[in-house]
Amino acid sequence: MKAKKEIERNSVKYYLLKKYVDFCFRLFYKVRYINKEKVNTREGSIFACNHQNALMDALAILTSFTWQPVFLARADIFRNKTIARVLRFLKILPVYRIRDGYDQLSNNQQVFDQTFKVLKNGTPIAMFPEGNHVGIKNVRILKKGLARIAFSYRHETSEINDIKIIPVGLNYDSYHESGSHLYIQFGEPIRISAYDNEYAENPAKATNSFLQDLRSSLQLNSLHIENEEVSPVADLVIKLYGVHAKVQKVKPQEILQKQKDIIFELETEFAENPEEFKRLSYHADSFNKQLKHYKINPDHLQILFIKNKTLRIFLQSALLIITLPLYVYSLINNLIPVGLIKRITRLIKDPQFKSSVFFVGSILTFPFIHLIQALVLSIIISSWKWGLIYLLSLPVSFWFKLKWERIWCNYVSGIRVRNNLTKIKVHFLAIKEFYSL
Repeated sequence: MKAKKEIERNSVKYYLLKKYVDFCFRLFYKVRYINKEKVNTREGSIFACNHQNALMDALAILTSFTWQPVFLARADIFRNKTIARVLRFLKILPVYRIRDGYDQLSNNQQVFDQTFKVLKNGTPIAMFPEGNHVGIKNVRILKKGLARIAFSYRHETSEINDIKIIPVGLNYDSYHESGSHLYIQFGEPIRISAYDNEYAENPAKATNSFLQDLRSSLQLNSLHIENEEVSPVADLVIKLYGVHAKVQKVKPQEILQKQKDIIFELETEFAENPEEFKRLSYHADSFNKQLKHYKINPDHLQILFIKNKTLRIFLQSALLIITLPLYVYSLINNLIPVGLIKRITRLIKDPQFKSSVFFVGSILTFPFIHLIQALVLSIIISSWKWGLIYLLSLPVSFWFKLKWERIWCNYVSGIRVRNNLTKIKVHFLAIKEFYSL
């Protein structure tokens, strides 16, 4: 395998593409950063992230700074030559595993050499040491690839190079919901030189110590639920708290920390007070069943924490009615690309890929289809001026469509909550008692 020689160099084409992706990503998620100001991206470091949401995780890291990091990904996605060229343009290097074939493992040395060159150039590298994505709030056992790269760079190159590993916690309110919050927390750097003495005595032991420390740091910066039996209850409680806290305008860092505290308290209850946990689990399970029964979207529960629910619903209905003509325009003019993306998304079996396919499919296909629509209109009405105005309105209309539909979901859920409040109130209040703002 011959790696691209200039992958560590900044690219103008990449810069322009990244600006577009950055803009679109921040329209899709409401991104909030914690400790971002402490991060130095102008030195060779490895950013190690938890991995829950497929390609969206990589984009979350990519869009965090004005930079051009190099990513490492599994080698099987490089099998097609055309795709491989695209991936290398996107600054992604392959890492070979045993499942790719023993004869392929030797290619890793070339990849490592290229990685060392990237680091010496001062270009950051981003990796997902869990190896694959799983849509649960749990930092799993880490693979050894990152440790091998870090220790090899430190001890097996002609120069003795130190390197910092930056733990990054990606915390989604909702993996798939447009307009939902994404909290990105950067942890304290781990210097690989801290393991020099242990590495000199026993490299395998040093590797395990480093991976344990990195996993602990990722757990500290992520919403990590250790026990599977606690997970369904914790997911609901931290979701309700997050909604409540945002209504009360609590700061992002405080929200994330409180959610971590809630998880810790729930796991403590599970271990030390199983009867109390069983009671809370019953209320959580019953509440989830009621939401499903009354067709209330669990991502749109703000109405539960608003005192004047009738006024809120009235204002939302007024806003929806006033802006309905704009929504109809947006709906009609985005029927073709939206229909195409939805059809493709239905073919995806892995639910964690759905938001990735929707997002990437949208930013790639919408400009092309919008351009065709504008050209057709220009020819029909014989006016390039109005065709250009129409073209400029299309991406704005798609953004407006997403915003309008989110308000609509809030409105519908609000009505259903108000109409069934007496039925869901008992379970809701029992859950709400568990935390306090």
